[in-house]
Amino acid sequence: MIYFIVAAVAITSIIFYYYYKPEKKVTKNVFNAEYYRGLNYLLNNKEDRAFKIFTALMDVDSSTIETHLALGGLYRKRGEFDKAILIHQNLLSRPTLEKELKNQALYELAKDFHSAGLYDRSEKIFKNLSEFDSYALSCYEELVKLYEVIKDWDKAINTINKSDSVEINNHPRDLLISHYLCEISNNHYNDSEIERAVVVTKKSLKISPMSLRPYLQLGEYYSETDVKRSLQYYTQAIQVDTDFSKYIISKIINLTKSEHNSSLVMDTIQSLSGESELPFIPGVYVYLLYEGNDTIASSYIKRYHGVSDYDDFTINCTLATVEKNDMTKIPTVDNMINSYKKIFDKGFIFLCSNCGYKSNILNWLCPSCNNWNSSKPITSFDLIERGQKNAGQ
Repeated sequence: MIYFIVAAVAITSIIFYYYYKPEKKVTKNVFNAEYYRGLNYLLNNKEDRAFKIFTALMDVDSSTIETHLALGGLYRKRGEFDKAILIHQNLLSRPTLEKELKNQALYELAKDFHSAGLYDRSEKIFKNLSEFDSYALSCYEELVKLYEVIKDWDKAINTINKSDSVEINNHPRDLLISHYLCEISNNHYNDSEIERAVVVTKKSLKISPMSLRPYLQLGEYYSETDVKRSLQYYTQAIQVDTDFSKYIISKIINLTKSEHNSSLVMDTIQSLSGESELPFIPGVYVYLLYEGNDTIASSYIKRYHGVSDYDDFTINCTLATVEKNDMTKIPTVDNMINSYKKIFDKGFIFLCSNCGYKSNILNWLCPSCNNWNSSKPITSFDLIERGQKNAGQ
């Protein structure tokens, strides 16, 4: 009898185990053809088509986490920040959401807040997530972008110093810190705190010796108190980036407004006129001619004759402008500067080499693509040269 009881208990236990055992909770993910098709549209910048597919998938299965994240990112890219925030907040409200997926949703939510201008909320989330090794670098980079927007340069520097990466947002860390110190220096300069401005810019130069900006700042800071030192920094700036040579020459020429600076400026211009790696600079020729040194001026301009069609065009325009103004009759500094400006038409245009953004002022941080050091000064002659090159391609 006892054997029958034992057998019955065993059979009952087996039946109960197989038919009534608790099921493991799993996160359901729907990876069907439509989902992959939507991702393909998204990768190929066909946002409208991707948007329709992801919206339809939400209706079919609202538990698809990947679809939520993709759609939220798409809303943010379209500028519909409120919808992106709502989607990511809805994800976070799920009590069964896995930790990694929760962190991913938080990261996307922080980017939503940033895009929507809710910087305090964005900063708080990024700071919390930066404590996780897998999110540390990306959060530091997002925080740096945020501090650049709100112009909190001290926080930006502190954030970079927490990172071990040699690059932040595709820029060398030393270059970024140098720019942030220059921004702080510029604030001191605008507040008439000249000495503090000089100290901070020199610190910037020490951190990144090959950065152009500190040299230009120091050249400007010393322009009224120590012209010799100002000229030294401007000359070093040209050596750092010859693309700025015409722009810097214009600043050097402006130093001649004070008569006692003329000999110092003349020595600098003569020295620069012998630099073989520099392009033809109309300002150099105009200055040499105005100072009455026809021999050096003629020698300078002959060096560039026949080098290229662009140089010949620039030289001919310069000579035509000089003859029209008849400068030899009134050799004054003001006329020289005015003639130089006429040669360059409306002056300089600053063109971003990364996105093509144009501006009449020098933006060290491009307002369009948020890249540092991507803007270069060009003249109307340079635009003509670019047009000729593009036409010939």
